[in-house]
Amino acid sequence: MSISIIILVGVILFSCSVIQGIVGFAFNIFAIPLLIWSGLGLDEAISLTTIPIFFQSLTSTYKLRSHVRWRDVGIGTIYRYIGIPIGIYLLTLITQFDKSNIKQIVGIAILLVVISQIYIKVEPKEKTNPLWTFIAFFTSGLTLGMVSMGGPPVIVWVMAQRWSAMRTRAFLSALFFLASPLQIAFLYYNFGDTLLRFFVLGLAFSPLVIIATIWGVKLGSFLDREKLKKIILFLLTLTSIVSIVSPYIST
Repeated sequence: MSISIIILVGVILFSCSVIQGIVGFAFNIFAIPLLIWSGLGLDEAISLTTIPIFFQSLTSTYKLRSHVRWRDVGIGTIYRYIGIPIGIYLLTLITQFDKSNIKQIVGIAILLVVISQIYIKVEPKEKTNPLWTFIAFFTSGLTLGMVSMGGPPVIVWVMAQRWSAMRTRAFLSALFFLASPLQIAFLYYNFGDTLLRFFVLGLAFSPLVIIATIWGVKLGSFLDREKLKKIILFLLTLTSIVSIVSPYIST
């Protein structure tokens, strides 16, 4: 990997971390397609972001540890653990596709995320249906393993809970933190040493990711988050459309 690509990767991770800090989501939703456009494979892009996300979520979980309800986190984590290996297996199949087709798959995944953010409105309830809970977290684990975008199904589920903002943030941070080790283990098991340098590179960029996320959180207190969220969703929509149609444009 050339120095110019490494610098580009650093810029991508830094920018996406700032966005994550400001609006509370979109790190991997932006980072994965941008890393693929920079020349990385889907498995390489995912491996590069897993360790920074681990430290990012570990930092958030530690700061919010008094608000974490580990019983809720544990149930969700078990269901996600069932989905993650299946998702990783699907990832091994996807990586055999042509790179343009992989861009389309990622683009479709992003578009589904945007649609869920805009159109799915859930009314909070006192008790959540256990079947819905299983589907939400299993699907989250599946999409986490397959394209490293496991947040949306969980966020929809959390929207149905009568929780405070702090409890919600703590729950999501702990959930993402506990998923990272299993994701890393299965990625290494399925792809072996071919991804080792991307794990190492991700580890090297982890301090930058954490600093950029903290900076983004502070910056978010001075900005209109709702207006910024609309801009982010527009950019995500544009990114997904470009990913989907790019093979047809280039032919």
